[in-house]
Amino acid sequence: MLKHLTGAALVALAATASAEAKTQITCLTNAGHLTRQHEPLVAQFNAMQEEIEVVYAAPAQNYADTHIKLLRASATNTLPDCAFEAYNQLPSLARAMAARGQIVNLDEMMATEGADWKAANYSEQMLNLGRVDGVQYGMPFNASVAQWYVNTDLLKQAGVDLDSLKTWDGVLAAAAKVNALGDDIGGLSFAADQWGDDWLLQVLIEQQGGAMLNDAGDTIAFDAEDRSLKAMELLRRMVTEGGYNPAIDVDTQLTAFTEGKLGIYANSPASAKMIQERVGGAFDLHSVKFSVWDEENGTLPTGGNAAIITTTDPEKAAAAWTYIKFLTGPEGQNQTARNTGYLPTNLGALAEEYLGAYYAENPYFATPSTQYERAGKWWGYPGTQSEKIWRDQRSVIRGVMLGEMTPQEGATEIKAIAEKLMKR
Repeated sequence: MLKHLTGAALVALAATASAEAKTQITCLTNAGHLTRQHEPLVAQFNAMQEEIEVVYAAPAQNYADTHIKLLRASATNTLPDCAFEAYNQLPSLARAMAARGQIVNLDEMMATEGADWKAANYSEQMLNLGRVDGVQYGMPFNASVAQWYVNTDLLKQAGVDLDSLKTWDGVLAAAAKVNALGDDIGGLSFAADQWGDDWLLQVLIEQQGGAMLNDAGDTIAFDAEDRSLKAMELLRRMVTEGGYNPAIDVDTQLTAFTEGKLGIYANSPASAKMIQERVGGAFDLHSVKFSVWDEENGTLPTGGNAAIITTTDPEKAAAAWTYIKFLTGPEGQNQTARNTGYLPTNLGALAEEYLGAYYAENPYFATPSTQYERAGKWWGYPGTQSEKIWRDQRSVIRGVMLGEMTPQEGATEIKAIAEKLMKR
């Protein structure tokens, strides 16, 4: 069984086998990441060595679909050799697969590389994103914390300085001034009422210094110190003060921003390259650090995914580890950051020859690297109902933003929803 083999044994077995025949491994990611990120990286990896050939399975639709596909494949023993699982869904997947001996403990793999290699490449804060119950099941590949995208031309017209966006009061005041520029101009987009997962809700809790769950991950904690109430109040203020319009769908909000009709837009740095391409030179585009209430303790949930090894074949497992080292190494992260805007997960990628000079010349893409200290946990609920929890909570958030529910009613309801469904 794979779980009884050490990382050293896996690497040794692969080295022996590689001299005899090329090892082919299959990986699973989602469609949104395949073309821009994985295809150029796998092409380079396959060309740079002759021992391993990496191919990709038909992609999942999104993170949720990736999770479902892996759970089903786990039950039928048809897993790929490696996969890329969202941080918030990794705990439930890793626990289920570890019980079946279907996921590799990457601590053992890293031990074969040595402590100096580990320290030179990965911070403990970054590695924590891929740990479950103290075990390194995933190597962080993509990482992102929320940031503001800003049309500084509109801000200048409204008499607003970029520095005012350091606080939430400043953001709302700036958005109000931009919103007043004309009927066809919007001030702010923070589409928590339409987002595909609860990332933006978690932003509002963690930036206060809070957590979604307790340390054991089995009890709601987002209501501590009235943090969920304060989050609901802020969401309502985005509409009443900042000019956010829930009637405009999330895709149209993005289009409005890239066409110069929206002042301040919240999204992941993963969208930085796409946004820049769509804006072209239409206006002066900036990205800035996200606003937090608690500067000392506030964090931001780290979106993204970790690479996991899901094969019981020692040779394929070691080959997958070689590929993952490339993806999460300096060159892999250098390319990923340039192609998308994601925060690099490898310390070496910040060196001058990789992203150091690039960030100095392109400050628009450097914002993620200034938020390392804010990279917090993207929480996942226990049980199998995380998607339904979010769908129901999202409806409540929309009701609060539209003024159909009070912030207090909203805070009470999102807790009740989570407590009811998280045990299933």
